Amino acid sequence: RLPPVWQRFAEGLTATHYQPNFNKVALEHELDLLEYDRDAPENKGIDFTASHPVVRTNPVTGWNSLFGAGYQVHAGWIDNVTETESEVIKAYFNRLIAENHDLQVRFKWNQNDLALWDNRSVFHTATNDYEGKRQGNRVVSLGEKPFYNP
Repeated sequence: RLPPVWQRFAEGLTATHYQPNFNKVALEHELDLLEYDRDAPENKGIDFTASHPVVRTNPVTGWNSLFGAGYQVHAGWIDNVTETESEVIKAYFNRLIAENHDLQVRFKWNQNDLALWDNRSVFHTATNDYEGKRQGNRVVSLGEKPFYNP
């Protein structure tokens, strides 16, 4: 969806993914967060930040996709640009995804449903268009460090 000039621009960017909500929810519900031993040496601490390429290569398919978009960088930022520039870039990338319905799958949950997706190539978000409590179990595998391969 990106024009060639934007593709080249995006390929040179990194973004800091930041998730302060984990700490907020833990505090509200008096939960302890693990600071270490989360199965990867890089996955430590409770600041929940990591810098990754904005364009990520899926190691299985070899396909490149936007990785610096959506909730992954909602509270984070595009590295090495001003705050205003970061917000503009994030908004543009999110519009590409959110306003192109042919790129989306909408899944209506029913009891005992199972959904699988590859977080290396998918922008996942829950849409609050349901009534009642949303509850489920999520299993996440340990993946490789995100990389970009032109």
